[in-house]
Amino acid sequence: QNCGGLVQGPNGTIESPGFPHGYPNYANCTWIIITGERNRIQLSFHTFALEEDFDILSVYDGQPQQGNLKVRLSGFQLPSSIVSTGSIMTLCFTTDFAVSAQGFKAIYEGRVQ
Repeated sequence: QNCGGLVQGPNGTIESPGFPHGYPNYANCTWIIITGERNRIQLSFHTFALEEDFDILSVYDGQPQQGNLKVRLSGFQLPSSIVSTGSIMTLCFTTDFAVSAQGFKAIYEGRVQ
């Protein structure tokens, strides 16, 4: 399905595919957020509901490499805001073969350092 991609600009919204009516199984979406070069990125969640332990949103500080993993999110608790150290943040959303939930909606904004 169509999801993920390059997200540019000072602020914006990222939603899981199908939000708010539930995301598909076998989803694999990567969003790369890029703001102005002297900015940090603050990511805040408005809605968060993923099948616990099986459907996961991984947030990376920069490019999606092992050492950059900031947090792996799952379940039904609204996560606290996440702030990058630089002007790039990557979100990777993966789901398994069964059981869906509402999904997530997040707002990002660039903050001048």
